[in-house]
Amino acid sequence: MQSIRPVLKSELAAVFQLEQAIFGEHSYPDFFFRQGFDCWPEQFLVAVDKDNSVQGYLLCAQSGDPECMWILSVAVSEHSRGQGVGKGLIQQCLVQLPTPVRRVCLTVDPTNPAHGLYRHLGFVDSVFEADYFGAGADRVVMTYSKP
Repeated sequence: MQSIRPVLKSELAAVFQLEQAIFGEHSYPDFFFRQGFDCWPEQFLVAVDKDNSVQGYLLCAQSGDPECMWILSVAVSEHSRGQGVGKGLIQQCLVQLPTPVRRVCLTVDPTNPAHGLYRHLGFVDSVFEADYFGAGADRVVMTYSKP
């Protein structure tokens, strides 16, 4: 990973391809990323290598509560896993939180190894919700509280 920065419009197709590769039939549609680019440009981050190839992305959005943001998605390419890309994306997100934000929430499959990474970064399990995304798609809601 070379750097973490806001996504460029020209990188939205690469983000969508990564999304499909990681999440398959549960991926966001391509137009969602275009709208995310317009709605949350400061919270839509990419990790790129020295050739500016997208290795991962994170998309975060303000909730109805001005003190809370949600990480909607984090994805890291298969060949970049274990190299600190996901950790770097989340850390950058947390460093640049808007002033009124006091907590960040996300959901994770309880069997996903990223669950441990999120705990390591200060997120705590808030609630387990069976069938969060439909039958058999259980999730743990995790919360990070700003110090």
